[in-house]
Amino acid sequence: MPSIEELAQQYKDNGLKILLINLKEKDELVTSFVSRNNYSSTVLLDVDGKVAKKYSVFGIPVSYLIDKQGNVEFRSPGFVDWSSPKKISLVNNLINE
Repeated sequence: MPSIEELAQQYKDNGLKILLINLKEKDELVTSFVSRNNYSSTVLLDVDGKVAKKYSVFGIPVSYLIDKQGNVEFRSPGFVDWSSPKKISLVNNLINE
């Protein structure tokens, strides 16, 4: 199952933007994790939980796909198999809209 980082690398030249949002952890811990795992995506810190509250995040991980107009087109709690034909089609449709 491809990781979110592999998805980011696969579509980086097609306009897909991946933002990773860390919930309520210290900057040093997040920086260390990102470095150890060679993430290239932007990591944002939600230190007070406002973003989680806005998007109704009750558990992690949770994935969202948001279209170019800012509409949530996909939401899935837990790990996502980004290699499934349905997910590939959804990503391609959002990129090509």
